[in-house]
Amino acid sequence: MATLTDAERYRFDLQGFLVRRNALAADVVELLRDVCAQLDRPVAGTTVASQRFSGFLAAAPELRWLIDHVAVFDVVRELCGPNVRLDHSYGIQMLPGTTGLGLHGGGTPFDPAQYYVARGNRTHHGLVAVMWALVDHPEGTGFCCIPGSHKAAFSHPHGVDDLVVSVPLKAGDVVVFTEALTHGTLPWRAEHERLALLYKYAPGHLCWSEYTGWGSDVLDRCSPRQRLLLQPPSVGRHQPVV
Repeated sequence: MATLTDAERYRFDLQGFLVRRNALAADVVELLRDVCAQLDRPVAGTTVASQRFSGFLAAAPELRWLIDHVAVFDVVRELCGPNVRLDHSYGIQMLPGTTGLGLHGGGTPFDPAQYYVARGNRTHHGLVAVMWALVDHPEGTGFCCIPGSHKAAFSHPHGVDDLVVSVPLKAGDVVVFTEALTHGTLPWRAEHERLALLYKYAPGHLCWSEYTGWGSDVLDRCSPRQRLLLQPPSVGRHQPVV
């Protein structure tokens, strides 16, 4: 699993998301769950804030390893360009019966931070999300979206819930999606707790929120390629990631 195949590229352009199955082996998934269990996380609750945890890249090499994992590195490099950068990362935890973030995003109105443009036989993107499933996400729960909405010419209206589809995942699967896609979280109906890790990438000039920089506790522990992915947002002096 490296560069996008023609079928994957077509599927991503058509739907706005792509799933790569079994990107992580079962023993790796178990290891990552153990690592997350040792993090200083908030107590999972009903609010979105309690369902997210961040600041974990300094905690363990296994979590930094996902920054440029072979299953997604060439993909985000193609989608965001050679100056791609990791903008931010966080985890999602959800207890059975809780609800998450509602539908948001979409191709219209144009958002300079979250966009999808096709020009010159390639696509150009704002923020691109990579979500690693560390537990099974059954049909009808967890990540959902309106396929194709990243190219919608009209704003997302009320009364189109029938267009929302669930994206079931197995532990070890990874889903890549453009943030221009209308997406959200269905109520978590599984009997086990939801656990997923999100790494969000952007072209080198773009920053989602105020840039505060990655500290030495992260950078000093990263590989040279990972440090290139953690460069500050800029245009003129941004080094390409190879």
